[in-house]
Amino acid sequence: MSGARPEGAETVPRQSPAVPPAPEAAPGPGGALRRAAAAVRRCAGSALRRAEGPDRLRTLATETLVVTASVAEALATRVYLPGALLPAALAVAVLLPLRRCFPRVLLLLALPTLATGVLWLPAMAALHAVAADRSRREAAAGAAAVAVVSFVPWRGVGDYPWTLPDITLGLLLSGLLAVAPAALGRLSLARRELAARLAELALSRERERRCAAEQAALRERERLAREVHDTAAHHLSLISLHCADLVAGAESAEYRRRAEALGALSRRAAADLRETVHREGPGLAELPGLLEAAGAAAVRLDTGDCPPAVGRAAYRVVQEGLTNARRHAPGARAEVDIHREAGELRLRVSNGPPHRTVPAAPSAAGGQGLPGLRARAAELGGTLSAGPAPGGGFLLEAAFPLG
Repeated sequence: MSGARPEGAETVPRQSPAVPPAPEAAPGPGGALRRAAAAVRRCAGSALRRAEGPDRLRTLATETLVVTASVAEALATRVYLPGALLPAALAVAVLLPLRRCFPRVLLLLALPTLATGVLWLPAMAALHAVAADRSRREAAAGAAAVAVVSFVPWRGVGDYPWTLPDITLGLLLSGLLAVAPAALGRLSLARRELAARLAELALSRERERRCAAEQAALRERERLAREVHDTAAHHLSLISLHCADLVAGAESAEYRRRAEALGALSRRAAADLRETVHREGPGLAELPGLLEAAGAAAVRLDTGDCPPAVGRAAYRVVQEGLTNARRHAPGARAEVDIHREAGELRLRVSNGPPHRTVPAAPSAAGGQGLPGLRARAAELGGTLSAGPAPGGGFLLEAAFPLG
């Protein structure tokens, strides 16, 4: 019976050595020391990360001053610290920089040194950290502990003369040692909270300022759009009326056809203007109609699924290229090539040299189309270039990122 085992009982012992226990989980003093060392490293790293620039130097200077003063206090009163009290006091002084992460632990370690009656600084520094980082209840409990430990004469409690002057002085001293660090700690906590709220308020005001600026810009754009619409729509309606008169009085079918085409273009321009004012403008879906009206040839129209802003910008680029081709190269063939490549929407509008001499355009005819398109492309993270084509004519190229 002693040699019998249930089936599969050897499985766990054979596989368990393949998964060794974590170092932090190891029992005994070694595992506890390793966990304590890791906690100390995390505490020091987080304290240095929180303090940057001048704050880091100020923190280092403060901790150096606290440790130096505590060590000096222990060495100055070493005649009153027999046995192991002096090494214990020095160890607590060296550990004081950890009070920012472990304020309650450091306060508990500092209370025995306070019971000597000659070491005050470690307990005061630890109590300040408790009041600055913990709740009001914990701060009050720490202050009460410091007051009690500092009031009771632990080393000569049996021989202490409990006279009224001695009790009064003891109460004043213990109250000072307990109340002052706790009050300064709560003041530090209130200061940090106030600074955080002020920073949040400043951030909120900055967001409100940006929102107000954006709203003002939108209102100004709407006002300009209405002004442009009212002015341009009036002139386009006059052009349409004059075209209708030309159609009625035309002597040949050719002139009548041209007058009708001009009237149709003016009405379409007015419709596009109204559409642009009331929404953000045409996109890639309206490109076939634009090419048909301009008599341009589409080499490729591989637009795919593009962001609306990219589609509107691409439409304006093609529109500007075809307008320049008709203005500066009348009769020349215009070609449009749009395709997707390497995460970008690439456009190419080209035309050949003009078939006849082009008269000089009036100075008020425009001249701001390409600079405006370059600015629009830059806002979307794209590029736009324009210049003479190698074989004559003109070439307009643009690329817009799709991501």
